Amino acid sequence: MQDNSPQPSPDESPASACEVQASHDCTVVAPAWEEYLHRREDATIYHDPRWGRVMQRAYGNLPFYLTASRRQRVVGILQLVAQKSLLFGSHMCSLPYFDAAGILADDEAARDALLRQVRQMMSVCRSDWAELRQLGQMGSSLPVRTDKVTMWLDLPAGADAMWNALKTKVRTKVRKAQKADLSVQHGAGELLGDFVAVYARTMRDLGSPPHSAGFFRRILEAFGQAVRIFVVRSGRAPLAAAFTLTDRGAFRVPWSGSDRRFRRLGANRLLYWTMLAHAAEAGAPRFDFGRSTRGSGTYQFKREWGAQEVPLYWHYLLPEGRELPQLRPDSRKYRLLVSCWKRLPVALARLLGPRLIRKLT
Repeated sequence: MQDNSPQPSPDESPASACEVQASHDCTVVAPAWEEYLHRREDATIYHDPRWGRVMQRAYGNLPFYLTASRRQRVVGILQLVAQKSLLFGSHMCSLPYFDAAGILADDEAARDALLRQVRQMMSVCRSDWAELRQLGQMGSSLPVRTDKVTMWLDLPAGADAMWNALKTKVRTKVRKAQKADLSVQHGAGELLGDFVAVYARTMRDLGSPPHSAGFFRRILEAFGQAVRIFVVRSGRAPLAAAFTLTDRGAFRVPWSGSDRRFRRLGANRLLYWTMLAHAAEAGAPRFDFGRSTRGSGTYQFKREWGAQEVPLYWHYLLPEGRELPQLRPDSRKYRLLVSCWKRLPVALARLLGPRLIRKLT
């Protein structure tokens, strides 16, 4: 699919020509973005084109790659995943499940060329909307959601410095957890089963469908050394766990959970302290706690560690006359789904969750 928009004359500012690679099967070939992503300081692991392959192989969702070029030099990129649902409509997102993985562009011309191409794709694919998740606002012409924030903590050099930076109250809670006869382990694929067991229960308790074990297995296969799984146990039983990703910019925690039946033991405190110490000792510049709703319980938990909120801007491209989709968790549709999901047995939630989440962003 090519961008057939009019090209500027030689005396005009050069617009970026976009092309789209798309595949309907699992043999999708990711574009050559490595050099571009390397020179962009704001690029994260979530911009990596391997995510399209992960999501296609795990859930059958179709990835699209948009590359803006000028004089054969890449000046902008965008990865989209198309999802279809009778309940939530047909839509595209960059990227489902992550806080911010939208457009990277060197200038407004490149960004606008990518936006034009997205609109063309929406028409061809009959999408009800496209959602671009950004850390910065892209002008004022696009509808935008700003009810979510991500939480970051700049890390000191080393675990000792990290410990000294914590508030006294937090250190007291960590010490209490350390005295509760809990053990902590971190590794890779060998811990996936324990992580999924804790994570799936946590998501059921929150009223949200969990990802499949196969989804996380695909991530391990695609990203290898960037993945680290942490598990806190009481005896052999996993009580808290996290699936983490590391890039040059941060140690990131996109998925974690803890068994609330054992909350009094403080396993989640020990989990996060272990990850913070690990990240600081490894020299990561930042700890990315992931997104929260302002004022929520998870938001307050992250603030206790010293994390600061960073606004998220989720922009929408809509067909003419269409209103912003009602995707907020406090909407009537979502409240009903959450209430029903919390009543499911964990085993049934694990079975049904991947069939639903493949259609959600």
